Amino acid sequence: MSNTNRDYYKRVYNKVNASDELKERLMDMRGKRDREGKKKGRMTWKAAVAAAALVVVVPAGVYAATHWGMNDFFSSTGRDLSKEANKLIETEIPQSKQEVANLKIPVEFTVRESLCDSGSVSLVIEAKAKESGKYFLVSEDYQETDYVSNLGIEGEETIGEYAKRKGLDILYVDTGFRQDSPFYPGMCNISSKYIQDDILEIGITAKRTEDQKELKAIMLNTVRASGSKEELKEVTTFELKDNSKSKAVLYTSADEMNVAGTSAKVTKVLMEETEVSTYVRVYFTDPKGVEKEGLSFRMKDTETSDEWDLYEGGVETLEDGSYCARLTYNKKQLPEKCVLEAYDCWEKEIFGHIELSKAK
Repeated sequence: MSNTNRDYYKRVYNKVNASDELKERLMDMRGKRDREGKKKGRMTWKAAVAAAALVVVVPAGVYAATHWGMNDFFSSTGRDLSKEANKLIETEIPQSKQEVANLKIPVEFTVRESLCDSGSVSLVIEAKAKESGKYFLVSEDYQETDYVSNLGIEGEETIGEYAKRKGLDILYVDTGFRQDSPFYPGMCNISSKYIQDDILEIGITAKRTEDQKELKAIMLNTVRASGSKEELKEVTTFELKDNSKSKAVLYTSADEMNVAGTSAKVTKVLMEETEVSTYVRVYFTDPKGVEKEGLSFRMKDTETSDEWDLYEGGVETLEDGSYCARLTYNKKQLPEKCVLEAYDCWEKEIFGHIELSKAK
């Protein structure tokens, strides 16, 4: 990564205050082309809503000849779904669509699968050209000068050369939650997988902003022809239902939860295990501000000191000026005791440890 890019992302992270592991993952995914012109990965930064503080990690698209399902999407981000989580996957999802400005969109967007629990929602969406044999669908994360090998297609051609050789028009496609959906549109992980030239499947996981069991999702789908700045837009609306089972568990400490070496104090730690993930919320105050102190948290086992398997995390500012570190871990049974480690996400200095136990 160039120094310019690194400085840019550091400025962004100063505002976002994502966990150290995620920042390293994001920076690493900005990898340069190797000798064969391939890239290690690409990252897309979705515009975050006010007070949002989680990051976006986007693995590269992978070419395939079969349908991409929820398990494939989770596997692409290094996660496995439990048997219980698989039972929550919905495949029959009634959807209504409305074109924006009465412009005919040449791509059909269909939500094939959904998975919802108390903390997040995941979707697998198929983007398919309405007219077969005419278009090459490409994610907005790529450019014509990128190599098709980045998409998992064998060969040394660029995307532009590939489309020209096959006589296909390139359409750049994208989809995401509209801001009036009960999810953070700027806090989502997105992966894509190519089925064939005119079929692209997209996986999205987003954080929930509301707690109710029934949710109305609103997706904004966009299509842009290569060389054009004009976007054709379509809105897809559908209902989601949270059938997961979970409850918030309070963790406390026998000592004051002051963070050594900082002005911060932890006020409450809530954890929640669902069939899909384990969610940790660390509420704390910090008069000097997390931006200045670089304060982040991570969970560890008491006996082994092993760090929990982090999926994503970050810090948001609450209305009263305090903070909440929201950490999502791969599904893990909530322990009777654990360790909350506080550290400087920039300097990697460990501030201290707080011994936690389930509240009686």
